[in-house]
Amino acid sequence: MRAAPDRPGARPLPAGRLVLPRHSYDELFEVAAKLLALVRRAVLSLAPTWPERLVALGADPADHLPPTGLESTETDCCTMLAGADFVVGESGPWLVALDTSATLGSVRGGAVLASADGLERGQEVLFGYDPRAVRADALAELCARRGLPRAVALIGPGFHADDVHDLRQRGFTADVLRPGGLPGALGRPGSPRYAMGLLSSARQRGRTGPAPVHPAAVRDAQRAGLLLLPTLSGGLLADRRALALVSEGLPWMTRAEQALVERRLPWTRLSLAGRTQWHGTEQELPGLLLAQRERFVLKRAVAGAGPLVAGHETDEHTWTAAVLRAFRDTDSVVQEYVP
Repeated sequence: MRAAPDRPGARPLPAGRLVLPRHSYDELFEVAAKLLALVRRAVLSLAPTWPERLVALGADPADHLPPTGLESTETDCCTMLAGADFVVGESGPWLVALDTSATLGSVRGGAVLASADGLERGQEVLFGYDPRAVRADALAELCARRGLPRAVALIGPGFHADDVHDLRQRGFTADVLRPGGLPGALGRPGSPRYAMGLLSSARQRGRTGPAPVHPAAVRDAQRAGLLLLPTLSGGLLADRRALALVSEGLPWMTRAEQALVERRLPWTRLSLAGRTQWHGTEQELPGLLLAQRERFVLKRAVAGAGPLVAGHETDEHTWTAAVLRAFRDTDSVVQEYVP
């Protein structure tokens, strides 16, 4: 069983699969793709270059990978390897976060469980997209488009032998590299051994877990000529401040896009003092959070940079302290709680 480590009082989740009707399963992907496109456009509209967009978003460079310096590459690849985290409420799925990592984690485990369960029962295996196949197809298409050889380094913790096997089965040269052994393994500048490097989720400040991919190792890989995925741009799309921009609404959004956001993205705002729209009323944001703590969840803008604080699971003193800290440091978002 798996528990959510950043949630206070989180209970273990059942290990069995959840079966969805095909139309509901497809809706998850459709909603994720449409909201990802809105977030991409919102971030692109902030400034002309990716380093400037990072500043405009209010993000800390220390929380993100260094940029490649290639604006077209960043823009072309910013949505590659993006994932979506959903909560299913009474009215259907709500996208609560985007994430980016080349590792597949529990997605792979879920696919294995579903297939094994169907086989054990003697049933036809349930339909489900194979995340490793989708990842390999996306990388193959990128290599073809850019004229790159199919040679991939899997860098950092979280990759497994089956990741390598799966890529090799699809015509890639692939190896798992540990950050400490990167300089000699990547090749010389101008003559890299690999065309691409897939990065595991780097541990952000305050996060526990395996050692991160250090920025120096990232720079070594970039100097060797690797195209690293996910890029800085992908990290900005996964920054929860970008979701808050879309949730609040932007002038270029169509009515259909606004309706989608209202229906599938929980109300999300930056932790900045001021007035905001809340279910047809105008409210002072800090006062609203303090008055109705059961309705809200506080999250750091960068996943893993700090704990999630849920008002309905927290006493008034703890919640007040969390709200004051979030507005003091302006590094968080507040989101409406989805039961």
